Amino acid sequence: MAIGRVTLYEIVMTKSTLAGKFADRLRSSREERELSQSDLARLTGLQPSAIAHFEAERRKPSFDNIRVLAAALKVTTDYLLGSEGKSAMAFKDEHKLSKTDRDRIQDIINVMVKDKK
Repeated sequence: MAIGRVTLYEIVMTKSTLAGKFADRLRSSREERELSQSDLARLTGLQPSAIAHFEAERRKPSFDNIRVLAAALKVTTDYLLGSEGKSAMAFKDEHKLSKTDRDRIQDIINVMVKDKK
């Protein structure tokens, strides 16, 4: 979608807004999963150099690339783009549950973790 001569994508991914947060969250999510840039590239079908460019803010990922990166890292696209706090998908089809159901599951997990201590 074009807004005058500037695309919506350029507005969203300007260096002053979300690009830096995207690069940081991409790198930290990859490192938390103990993946190298090459490992992540293999999982996503991207080139290792593309991952390096995204993390160094030298290139902006396409929306398709953001989706495939989020899926490989098991986080949401909103998390990578910086519009929500730490949010990882815990299991397949989690996004189909209501917030209430997800909160109930989190409560169960919290009890289980507390019992382990």
